[in-house]
Amino acid sequence: MVYEKHPMPFIPLRDGQQLYVRTLGRGKPVLMLAGLGMHSGHWLPFVLPFAHRYKFYMPDFRGAGRSSDVRFNQADVFQNHYEDVVDIIKYLGLSHYLLVGISLGGTTALHLQREQGFADVKAYLHIDQTPCIANQDDWPFGLFGDKQRLIFAQIKQLAQLLDQYADYAQLSDLPKAARQQAASTLADILVLISNKPVLKPLFRWLLVSPKQLAKHLPLTQIADCRAYLHAYTQLSHDYRDSLRQCQTPITVMVGMNSPLYHPEGQMRIADYAPQVKIRKFYRSGHVPLADEPLKFVREFKRFLSQHT
Repeated sequence: MVYEKHPMPFIPLRDGQQLYVRTLGRGKPVLMLAGLGMHSGHWLPFVLPFAHRYKFYMPDFRGAGRSSDVRFNQADVFQNHYEDVVDIIKYLGLSHYLLVGISLGGTTALHLQREQGFADVKAYLHIDQTPCIANQDDWPFGLFGDKQRLIFAQIKQLAQLLDQYADYAQLSDLPKAARQQAASTLADILVLISNKPVLKPLFRWLLVSPKQLAKHLPLTQIADCRAYLHAYTQLSHDYRDSLRQCQTPITVMVGMNSPLYHPEGQMRIADYAPQVKIRKFYRSGHVPLADEPLKFVREFKRFLSQHT
C-alpha cells in the first residue's frame, strides 16, 4: 500500500474557507467527486488496489466529512461545488487528469464541463446521474422520474418548514413538534421513492428522534438542508447542450434499478456526447459501488487502464 499525504490537506477556497482533500497513492492523477452524503473515506476500498499507479484526490464537499464546518456561500450549491473544484484543480496544479463523479459529484463534473470544458480532463467516469435534473416537455428522466412532481411537492413542504427555523443549527435542535413534522414529511418522501407504503411507520420511527436523525440522514445542518432542497427543486440545471461540445471520452456507469435516475435517461448521455461508453449494473440501485462492489472494481480498473 502506498500512501502520500499532501502537505496541505486543507485547500484554501476563494471565499476564505478551506476544504479537506484526501490524497492517496502516486502516479497519474485522478480526481474523485463524491455523492451527497458521502465523504472521501468512502472511496478508499475502491482506490486502494490502484494506489501504486495512480494518485487519487478525494475532496470532502462542503458540509461533509472533514469539511463539515464549511458552509455554502450562495444559493446554487452546484455552482458552489463547481467553484470549489476549480479552486482545488488550480491549487494542486492538476492537468491531464482522470475525473470521476457519482450522483452529486456527477452533477458537479457536468457543471465543470459546461462552464469551462474538459480541456484538461483525459477521460471522465460518470456514475448514476442524469444530465438534466428537472423534468421538461422533452425530458421525462429527471430526478425521481415520473414521481418528480409528487416528491418535489413534499420536498418544498419540508423546505417551508425548515425556513421557519433558519436560525437553528442542526435538525436535531428542532422543537419536538417540528422534528416530528419533518420526520413525517421525510417518511412520505422515502415511501414515494421506495414505492413501499408499508415502510412508512419504520421510516418515521427512524427519523423522529434527534439521535436517529443524526444517524440516518446524510445532512444534519439545517442551512445545508435548505440549500440542497432549494437547488434540486428550484434550479433546473440542464447539461445536455454542453455535452454536445464535449470531445472527452466518457464512461457512464448505470444502476439499472436506480430509484433516483431512470436508467434510460442516464444512458441518453450517449445521444449528446460523441465519445460515450455505457456500463450497465443490473443488480444495482443508485450506488453501484455498494450494490455490486466487485463489478465496480473491475469496471473502475478498466476505466483507469483504458485512459492511461
